[in-house]
Amino acid sequence: MKYIKAIIMIFIIIMMSINCGNKKKPFLWFLTGLSEQGIITNNSGNTSSAIVGDNNPSNSGNTSNSNTGSLQITYDNTQFTQQQNPDGSFDGVVLAGPDDNTNAFGAVVPSCADVSCLLDNILSTIANWNEVATNGYSLINRQPISNVIIPTEVASLQLTLNQSYTANDVRNSLIELIGTIDGSGNVSNFPDDPPSANLDTQFRIVIQASQDENGNAVVLVGVTTVNNYENVEDALTGLTDGTNVGPVDSTPKDYIDILLADNPPKADFLFVVDNSGSMSQEQNAVANNSLAFFDRLNNLGVDFKIGTITTDNSNLRNTGFTSDRTQFENDIQVGTSGSGKESCTYYAEKALSNSSPNNMNAVLTNGNGSLNTIANAGYPRNGSNLTVICITDESDAYTKWDGSGSNDDNPRFNLIDNIFTQNNISFYGVIPLNDSGQYGSCTGVNGNANVTYNFSNFPQGALDLKSLAINTGGSVSSICGENYGAFLQQLADQVAAKATSYSLTRIPISSTIKVYVNDVEIPRTSNPPVGTTGYKYLSSENKIVFTGKLPSVGSQIKIAYQSYQ
Repeated sequence: MKYIKAIIMIFIIIMMSINCGNKKKPFLWFLTGLSEQGIITNNSGNTSSAIVGDNNPSNSGNTSNSNTGSLQITYDNTQFTQQQNPDGSFDGVVLAGPDDNTNAFGAVVPSCADVSCLLDNILSTIANWNEVATNGYSLINRQPISNVIIPTEVASLQLTLNQSYTANDVRNSLIELIGTIDGSGNVSNFPDDPPSANLDTQFRIVIQASQDENGNAVVLVGVTTVNNYENVEDALTGLTDGTNVGPVDSTPKDYIDILLADNPPKADFLFVVDNSGSMSQEQNAVANNSLAFFDRLNNLGVDFKIGTITTDNSNLRNTGFTSDRTQFENDIQVGTSGSGKESCTYYAEKALSNSSPNNMNAVLTNGNGSLNTIANAGYPRNGSNLTVICITDESDAYTKWDGSGSNDDNPRFNLIDNIFTQNNISFYGVIPLNDSGQYGSCTGVNGNANVTYNFSNFPQGALDLKSLAINTGGSVSSICGENYGAFLQQLADQVAAKATSYSLTRIPISSTIKVYVNDVEIPRTSNPPVGTTGYKYLSSENKIVFTGKLPSVGSQIKIAYQSYQ
């Protein structure tokens, strides 16, 4: 028997040695019962729970679980502190944030037909809040999240209000507006302002709407001032990324993924910028906000190149793809003397296609520019994916270029089977969106966007850019918004994550994630101190991306987390 034991021990040592040199390889699944990962020793003690309504919290670590009816909400209690719930029609958890200018809450809310309908209602209610100033509602981003346990959509807003408030005041008002069980707003006795809270008129709001197949619905909302957002961005987005809501009958378990540091992520981008006369008010905003995107890519350590075309010409501007900031700034200032029949999709497809017509019989040789200008320039590069970013203030006039002979018929373009989906090209849009985030006309500080202008037969004639974005794994922001630079920064995060190899093997509860490089824990931050390393988790990709100084190739990466799965 002792010889058998010795043989087994030798076999285990050999298998461990083999495993150390590989990425996420199964280790002795027949002995441990685990595939692709091992359990973290003693990490399950780092959680605590608070049963909402019973006032019976138990605390034992750095995360908290709040049972809200049939769903539970998890949050990091090193960032957020549970406060006394208000009286009345409220079932949820009220949270003080990491500083006096940040607050949050999670609440059970009335269900809707589906989660998209739920978020429609939430956004529309906030847009019509009487405290929002004229043109003070800016939709930065709206996106469904697929890598989650409960169907979820997330959104981020910037609000300018008629008078000054604290973040605590705004959070409490949002509980009345969108955070009650029956939608009545009948709540009272809110937490008081913290002692050092600042008064302000401009606020950033992050929102998560989740609804399961049984109609159980919750909303998670974080609030801070615009000036403070950079300081608490990672705490707020980590709270509302969709992964922190799960079924109440699920017991989270602890896991660890072990990887090796890879080369810097590589990504190529094609900007398609509207150069029609209606863009005169938006041109400066396009330049200013796009530079924030450029700088974010640099901070993420991405090996990137950017090319630019217009909505009436498939030829690359100036010298083509670049990673030079000055050239990029010149490229995206496209002017306003272009065609009024603007189409991001037609000219992007033309720049990407090596033949005409397409699979819907659209003629791709009309208008300015040549076919296949992107590949002819050598892009995307080997090992890199291409992302298309459309910036326009009107509806997409694809059907006016596709050779159909009509200005108002259905575009000859399949939103599901097209050159973007066939080639794994994500499409993002800064486009006209109405208050609830649907494709539609809007007004804002950057001017008006009228989607019906190009068509007497709207929406049939207009190509639905929002649906194209969703179908390709992209997302959209409103061209009327005051701060779509924030959307472009989020886009940079997502694309960087797509390009990395740091995938998690399960869907995590992201507030429980801890990342170690060569056994040294690193912080979750978009802006680590110079010369140091941080990370972000992107639930849309179920990956982490490093920020600041990238780990040396071959370094050991450990990602520890809990999962409802």
